[in-house]
Amino acid sequence: MLKLILPLASATLFLLLLITIFLLRLKLSKNHDIEKSSTTRNNNNTKTDHTPPPPPPELTTFEGGEDLTIDEILEAPGEVIGKSHYGTLYKAVLQTTQTIRLLRFLRPAAAGCDDQHDLVRLLGSVRHPNLVPLLGFYAGGRGEKLLVHPFYEHGNLAEFITDKESKNGVVICKIAIGIARALHHLHNGLQKPIPHGNLNSKNVLLDQNFHPHVSDFGLHLLLNSPATRQMLQLSASSGYKAPELINMTDADELTDVYSYGKILLELLMSSKDPTVRNPAATGDSGVSQEPILQCLVQIGEDCCRSSPNLRPDFREVIAKIEEIGRIEMN
Repeated sequence: MLKLILPLASATLFLLLLITIFLLRLKLSKNHDIEKSSTTRNNNNTKTDHTPPPPPPELTTFEGGEDLTIDEILEAPGEVIGKSHYGTLYKAVLQTTQTIRLLRFLRPAAAGCDDQHDLVRLLGSVRHPNLVPLLGFYAGGRGEKLLVHPFYEHGNLAEFITDKESKNGVVICKIAIGIARALHHLHNGLQKPIPHGNLNSKNVLLDQNFHPHVSDFGLHLLLNSPATRQMLQLSASSGYKAPELINMTDADELTDVYSYGKILLELLMSSKDPTVRNPAATGDSGVSQEPILQCLVQIGEDCCRSSPNLRPDFREVIAKIEEIGRIEMN
């Protein structure tokens, strides 16, 4: 009987030992998982705690805008004077200095990538008597962008064109050569050319002496692809798009020449739509028979040639208009 009990007791003890070892290993495994999970959470918390918060949005100022502050700009009472699919243009009065500024707000949905610091610096460095300078640039936390410019008393060229007052040859010549000089500077006066890309009569601003100031140059570079496509479609529907221009990124000096030609003909014909009449086709330019205006019509037609290689560059355009002025004065 004893011989039978001993093996049975040994087997029972062995089984209990196995169960004990199993339970012990299970407990150790659970403890290890808990410690691992706790360590992971602690590490994550540590990383979160040590990750610096993103820097607050800053206002970048350029020559002429050193006294600007973002608080004053954002709190300035503004009047909407223009809207587009990619943004809104405001006339704002800065309360501290009672200075009027143009604020161009680019919607977050239309703004390009955030890494545009070098491009903004380049645009902010451009200075010419016939270009609208960038005084300040603000990039908001939600992707919105704000550009600050001077304000010009006589509005834009589109408004001047539709004005019923007569336009004498001297003023038209002044506007024509001023726009040409502005674009010549963008193409040849900088280390890297900046094609305008979206030249039209609405983004040529006039001061109190009717000197032109070209705005929005390089603006398409701050926008995303869908916004630039919409900009190009609008340019095409308005008659300013060069026939060879497929994408806004392909804009160059000669596509700007084409747009300039359309503006010049629009100015000379005093028409809202530069495609309404073609002086070469109808023989009716809609202008007086003054020689200076007839010569400007010919320059406009040359700039609008369908082949880019047949268009003059702005150096030639400026030389021709200066020659017209000398002939007129004599």
